[in-house]
Amino acid sequence: MEVPFKRNKSGWIITILNILMALNSTYVFLGFLKVGVNGWLMMNSCAPSIALFVIGFLLESPVLMLAASTLMFRYGTLGLFVFNWSGTNLIAQTGHILMTVAVIYTLVNVIRNRRWKSLGGWGCCWGCLPDPYMIAQERWFAARPGVLENLFSGNYGMGK
Repeated sequence: MEVPFKRNKSGWIITILNILMALNSTYVFLGFLKVGVNGWLMMNSCAPSIALFVIGFLLESPVLMLAASTLMFRYGTLGLFVFNWSGTNLIAQTGHILMTVAVIYTLVNVIRNRRWKSLGGWGCCWGCLPDPYMIAQERWFAARPGVLENLFSGNYGMGK
């Protein structure tokens, strides 16, 4: 039988650190780079993923947290292998590590509390399906050659 999700101290710490990283990256894209909301949404996939995780955590919804975790794995954990590890990207990589910690936290919580319905249900499906966001991202980057490479390498003097 599934045990209801309850927020705990470690979950709060992980959530707050991820919020701080999302706010930082939002400032970088909107305040420093001035790419506009559309550019921010396309280049900063981490922030919407973190937002979904935070909503799931606050609502005590393992389904939303799992959906966010699959996205955070895609954009955060896999980002550890795509972004370089120097200069300003060290900050982004710190965010990717924190996202990975949130993914592990969610999986441990699901397994420890036997939330098999959440694991095999909508939570994982939501995050694994190709979605309009990914399609919009692909089109946005295709229309802006070089921006994605600059993003991964940490060359933030990129065109909009």
